Amino acid sequence: MDINEINNELDNLIRELNTLVKSLANSRELIAEDNFKRATNYLSETEIALQAIAGKVSKIKLLI
Repeated sequence: MDINEINNELDNLIRELNTLVKSLANSRELIAEDNFKRATNYLSETEIALQAIAGKVSKIKLLI
């Protein structure tokens, strides 16, 4: 993986993190509305996505 590929991957990770921030905000709104089932689903999906991002970051870290 060259430096351009690493930069592209980092850009993608930043976009993914921004999406997850929005998902967390949605979860917070759902909790405020007492819609715990949907909030739980959002939070579970967010957890899975964060674990995937952590794996990608670890891969990049090994390449640097």
